[in-house]
Amino acid sequence: MSDEFPQMIGKYKVLGIVAKGGMGVVYKAMHPSLKRLVVIKKMTARGKSNNAERFKKEAQILLDLQSPYIVHLFDYFTEAGFRYMVEEFVDGSALDNLIKKQTALPCPVAMLIMQDACYALKYAHSKEIVHRDIKPGNILISKRGEIKLADFGIASDANEGDNVTQSGVALGTPAYMPPEQFEDSASVDNRADIYALGIMLYEMITGTKPYPQSFSIETLNTIKKGKYIHPRKIDKTIPPVIARLIHNMIKPKAKNRFRSIDLVLKIVKRYLKHYDTHELRVQVAKSVITPKTYDFPQIEQKDKIKRRVMKIVAASAACIFAVFCAWNAGVFHKTILKKWYSPVQIEMEMPHSLSGQMDLPVKAFFFENDNENIPEISGSERTLFVKGTRFWEKFVSFDFSKKVVAERPASKNKIYSMKTLFLKHGKYRVKVVVGPYVWWKSFEVADKDCLISCDFLKNMTRELKIKTYAYDAQSGNDISENCNFMILYKNNWTNLEEVEAKLIKSGTVWRIKASCEGYKEEVFSLLIDWYQDDLIISAMLEKTTENLAE
Repeated sequence: MSDEFPQMIGKYKVLGIVAKGGMGVVYKAMHPSLKRLVVIKKMTARGKSNNAERFKKEAQILLDLQSPYIVHLFDYFTEAGFRYMVEEFVDGSALDNLIKKQTALPCPVAMLIMQDACYALKYAHSKEIVHRDIKPGNILISKRGEIKLADFGIASDANEGDNVTQSGVALGTPAYMPPEQFEDSASVDNRADIYALGIMLYEMITGTKPYPQSFSIETLNTIKKGKYIHPRKIDKTIPPVIARLIHNMIKPKAKNRFRSIDLVLKIVKRYLKHYDTHELRVQVAKSVITPKTYDFPQIEQKDKIKRRVMKIVAASAACIFAVFCAWNAGVFHKTILKKWYSPVQIEMEMPHSLSGQMDLPVKAFFFENDNENIPEISGSERTLFVKGTRFWEKFVSFDFSKKVVAERPASKNKIYSMKTLFLKHGKYRVKVVVGPYVWWKSFEVADKDCLISCDFLKNMTRELKIKTYAYDAQSGNDISENCNFMILYKNNWTNLEEVEAKLIKSGTVWRIKASCEGYKEEVFSLLIDWYQDDLIISAMLEKTTENLAE
């Protein structure tokens, strides 16, 4: 820092020179009332009214931007023919210097910087301000890990219009400019900032830029084609999600990019939720404070341990479930416990008239045969279903035919079975319940498979009692007295009253016909299960065409 500087500028005590260039000088100073360090920018270039207007416009824009992620403007004034801006002093380093020192930043750290830059742009864009010069040199990082966006010198303000930038003029830093900004900087929108931010992210995680920094026609053509080295080819550890984010941010055509910074911020925050952002900010601060290259520690995801525990829990649950399934399927009984347990199965022949899913439950209960209390075996209750139709039967089945000779039932009837039960060797009793019917049998389990055949209901039928009613379909009037009901008996239609009641049995399909003068006949085909004995028919008859005309 040079010692040649004024002691006072306005009301501010000057402490030194921070930077000096062709357009102006930047001083470090003390705010008189706030007692805090500030930066004073002095515009020294003369003769170009355009520069003066742009300097003033920057001050106007900053005065409207009150965000913790944007450098704060304290004051703007003119003194001795020079223009001054007083901004907050960010004690730290610009991002470009940090990248130069570190070469590349860890992806979580880079995404934290991206997050704060997105917050800054989100606020600026909400005010319809486009920065137009997003680059690492304009991202300031304090020694406390605060990240702020600076330098709105060429920003455009849609609210007041951009009268400073001429149409067809290119403004910005070529390495970070999208193709449309080269052609006409005055017409670019938020997507130009998104593009530049994507270039900056690429540089943070790879240590290099996707396109050459020096501008040329060849470089511009390359940018327009969107040809660059994929970041994962430079560093394979870069997560694919970040590579995809960059790809969608720096697409050469503006219409193909993210339309809003909110979409970028959403992806960034989704990535950062797996990390401790406070710890990341501490690491950023340490990298700024350290004069030489900072050795970042291994940054672990905060939920890594949680995910490991969840994996262990899931694996344990899977093992327990597998053991349960194996036990339930009898795997242990057929192998390790084979010496003490044997499988027990029931095959029950039932009349063919039964529906596949009948409403009459068929259950089996197993008891120890001690000839006194007959205690029920816990967990032994079984429901019988049509054999071969259940899910567990398709995957867990036992072939008893090779070991037990059993008479095969008639094909017209249905065979019911249950899920195999494994019992210790000993004497037992089984109770099979089908509605009001109960069947008991004693059996013994030895070292062989046990198959219990049950067919006491296979030929069961009941006398069927039929009640008939007939109604006019249009009016609902009872026309039963005038209606004749017939039954198809021995292949002949016979009046229902003429067939002896005891000859009409359940367990078959009966055809009933209802006829009435002036009405269309109705024929009913009814499957009557063997255990049903009351049949009530309500016929709704429609009038014939001739009868309707009357």
